[in-house]
Amino acid sequence: MTLSFNCKDSGDPVCTHTMYGETEQELLENVKRHAIEAHGFTEEIFNEEVTKKMDHIRKLIKTV
Repeated sequence: MTLSFNCKDSGDPVCTHTMYGETEQELLENVKRHAIEAHGFTEEIFNEEVTKKMDHIRKLIKTV
């Protein structure tokens, strides 16, 4: 089962990049890498945001 997460679904009006992973943990690592490289997040800020918004993030994860 492959999971996906799209930036636009999370509220970014411009970025349509989609990340994939075979597990939630792998997907979140790919999301973190993209957030750091493309959106200027630090690892600390990303981890704080994920912790605060995990329920919402899980609702945005799709199975493909």
